[in-house]
Amino acid sequence: MDPNDTAETPPEEHLAGLGETFLAAMAARQRADVDTAQDLLREIIRKEPRLPEPHLELGRIHLDAGRLHDAEAETREALRLLALGGQWVDDVPEAVMGSIAHGQLAEVLRQRADSDEVIFGDPAVFKALLAEARTEFEQARTLDPSNSHADYHAFFIGLGDDVDVEL
Repeated sequence: MDPNDTAETPPEEHLAGLGETFLAAMAARQRADVDTAQDLLREIIRKEPRLPEPHLELGRIHLDAGRLHDAEAETREALRLLALGGQWVDDVPEAVMGSIAHGQLAEVLRQRADSDEVIFGDPAVFKALLAEARTEFEQARTLDPSNSHADYHAFFIGLGDDVDVEL
């Protein structure tokens, strides 16, 4: 490269290879090689932290492993990035991606509300978690009415009947 050349690096050059890394992470996760999947997703985030999908996938891995606080943090970061218009995967409609993310956050919150720590703790925390889970499931349903996961859970936490959960 000519040291006198002042042309900037093309804006997408730093993304080269990240798609393949993401697909490798998804393949690793599919074959239950969670450690490799996490490492690959973190590698993507190190190179480009503004991509929501790796955060969302890490959130799913944490959720599946019962690490609810980590799952919540990663999922909230994915939602924040999606709200900024940072969706990376083009073959999933924006509304569907948003629905998946809101549904995942709702599931995290629902599971946190089901934990012994919350059930036997402060009732206000339980109510707040459940109320936020309701809102997130509703947002997921609004964005993608065909999201059966959100629809199913929305029914069971009172959205289907507009029932308020009382303690």
